[in-house]
Amino acid sequence: MAETKRINFTKKTLEDLSLPDGNKRQERYYDTKARGLFVLVTGAGVKTFYVRRKVKGKSELFLLGRFPELTIEQARAKAGGFHASVTEGKNVAQAKRAEKAELTIGELFEEYVERHLKKSRKTWQAQQENIERYFGPWKNHKLSAITREDVELLHGALGKKRGHYSANRALDLLRAAYNKAINWHLYKGENPAVGISEFKEQPRERALQADEMQRFFEAVETEPDENFKDFINLCLWTGQRKSNVLAMRWADIDFKSKTWTIPGEKMKNGQSLVLALSQSELELLEKRRTLGEWVFPGAGSTGHYVEPKRAWHRLLKRAQIENLHIHDLRRSLASFMANSGADVSLIKSALNHKDIQTTINVYVRTARSAELDAREKAHELMKQYSKKDEGKVSDIEKKRAEKSK
Repeated sequence: MAETKRINFTKKTLEDLSLPDGNKRQERYYDTKARGLFVLVTGAGVKTFYVRRKVKGKSELFLLGRFPELTIEQARAKAGGFHASVTEGKNVAQAKRAEKAELTIGELFEEYVERHLKKSRKTWQAQQENIERYFGPWKNHKLSAITREDVELLHGALGKKRGHYSANRALDLLRAAYNKAINWHLYKGENPAVGISEFKEQPRERALQADEMQRFFEAVETEPDENFKDFINLCLWTGQRKSNVLAMRWADIDFKSKTWTIPGEKMKNGQSLVLALSQSELELLEKRRTLGEWVFPGAGSTGHYVEPKRAWHRLLKRAQIENLHIHDLRRSLASFMANSGADVSLIKSALNHKDIQTTINVYVRTARSAELDAREKAHELMKQYSKKDEGKVSDIEKKRAEKSK
């Protein structure tokens, strides 16, 4: 049995301790005054205080700190506190191990992505990007270290910096991840994102306005980057989500039937879409036709083109347009269709909306000019009827009859 070395801890005796000799990697010296307190000396000369005691028949070891950063008096006091907690029925060492084993925010989100998002969300990659964007500074924080006040402050800061919608989605994401951690028995604490009021959201109605159209199309036409130019044109012409256009594959394009098939697993509503391609779209695709997998190939990990944020901002600057998102081009197509006389069912089919109410909401918001034009024509007709000149009325009726032929 190895000899237990006991010495009276003083600053000088600890400073003068010799390094382990022979094949020993470390040496242990116990204090003669404090129960279970010892200093561990390594071959590199590092000296660390520990306290040892049996708890329920099991030997527990608790790290106190390094010498000389931790003084002998402080080490003895911490050792005394450890013994006092054991006497009170608390196992500090066990609590420390549990804290060390607790997941960090980063580890929780890794579990959340693998065990939940990849199985249930078509847009899990975008969600993964949001996790890094919103919670990157927190990734090394333990779950129990995040308080409701922390979440309130983050939510408010995101609301100012990124807008109410982004702040609310970040809150939803954090709340859902904590709920999963609790359900999966990975965390026993409270969910700090529960009970926080979200910002009131207004549905985004932005689309290209009449006074912006010429400047926008001129900026697109003079765009020097062909990849970006073609991408923007297809987003506007097809009305499909930018993620679908970015990930467009040649295998999904049928030039004979003039269609583009978007698989259901790539669609937000889970339903596949077969989109008839216009002559302009076919000519653009024919021009880009290659032997690769992607219509818009890229050098990144996805293999295809990624969202061109900088190029988009440059285009808007040239066009002198503000607050327009790439996704707003989808709404812009609905606006053009509505204002050209297309009914709700055609717009619903073109945008592949699962719920007709979604299309109606878009239709109502974007068909204002068509509605105004129709009302102005109605007003003109009312004025004509209000005049007691039957000849004028009959002229109007004749014109209407000619249009109906």
